[in-house]
Amino acid sequence: MKSGMSFTIMMIGLVLSGGMAQAGLRYPTEVKVIDPSHAHLTELLSQKELIIDHVNSLGYEVYGPEGLPEYLDCQLIPFVVTPHVKMATDYPSAEQSLQTVKDLAAKYPKLITLTEIGQSVEGRPLMFARVTAPDGVGTPLSNRPEFKYIANMHGDEIVGRELMVKLIEDLASHYGSDARITSLLNSTQVYILPSMNPDGATHQVRFNAHDVDLNRSFPDFTTSDNQNTTDGREPEIQAVMRFEAAHHFVLSANFHGGAEVVNYPWDAQSTLHPLNDLLVKISLDYAKRVPYIYSSTAFNQGITNGFAWYQVQGGMQDWSDHWHNDLQLTIELTQVKWPSFSTVADSYQANRDGLIALIEDLPKVKGL
Repeated sequence: MKSGMSFTIMMIGLVLSGGMAQAGLRYPTEVKVIDPSHAHLTELLSQKELIIDHVNSLGYEVYGPEGLPEYLDCQLIPFVVTPHVKMATDYPSAEQSLQTVKDLAAKYPKLITLTEIGQSVEGRPLMFARVTAPDGVGTPLSNRPEFKYIANMHGDEIVGRELMVKLIEDLASHYGSDARITSLLNSTQVYILPSMNPDGATHQVRFNAHDVDLNRSFPDFTTSDNQNTTDGREPEIQAVMRFEAAHHFVLSANFHGGAEVVNYPWDAQSTLHPLNDLLVKISLDYAKRVPYIYSSTAFNQGITNGFAWYQVQGGMQDWSDHWHNDLQLTIELTQVKWPSFSTVADSYQANRDGLIALIEDLPKVKGL
């Protein structure tokens, strides 16, 4: 195979049996490319039919249509196929996790308001919880800035979902008894979507039920898909896009698994963000409060510019910033994407101060 020949040409007569999803090719095949020197990374990133993730000192994950192994063989790129194995079954189901949030809203009705912003491909609710003090207490509700957390975009990266459920409970249950949380909720509206991809979580896979990667399918100002429109996009993405447009978020974060680092914009281009210094400061505000992230041997002080790590196009982080002036971080919580449920409590305690501190950073960006 001639070096640089497109993956699409290679696939003719071999694959495309996966068909097309609503917003692009299906990705049924996952491999881990063995590439410590990253000699093949630029070439693989140039193949738009492929998804690259979690670049590290050993190599990186690659997702693509059927025939991906044949393509890599022809390119003489070493890899191992990643089999789909059933992960820890001690986690709550998507329905149970959502019910916990509903129970919390019933227990703390003055603090928690639920909004169903849409449904997944398979009809599961996408539910935001707003946690804030009642109007008439602290800053008038209409003047409180809005902060947003979204987790579980990739269905097999589960820890973020559970940390968000715990955060909702923590904020509501300690309002009035914890001075820090009370002050926070008296001055801020905190919006939390524990799972953007409940179908993927249910099936323990990265993608939604159309085999689409939700964090590669947002509008991207650096590509030809550069119109901020919901047309033709996945229902989960459409729901988040509509919700963002109806609010005035200025600071956000989304959560993943497979690494331990705080990632800041831009993901899609090498040009530094106009507010790069502020983004570095906010990222460090989080990382310094989470010792296992801050002490990373892979990332200096536990943070990284997205593009400097590896290029991502169609990500939610860049989209929210470019079109909505909503500065967003991407926080990778755990090396293991689906660890035993018994580790979640410790993960929450390790990240708790960072989660609250990031919300407290809102005044640093409000009005910029």
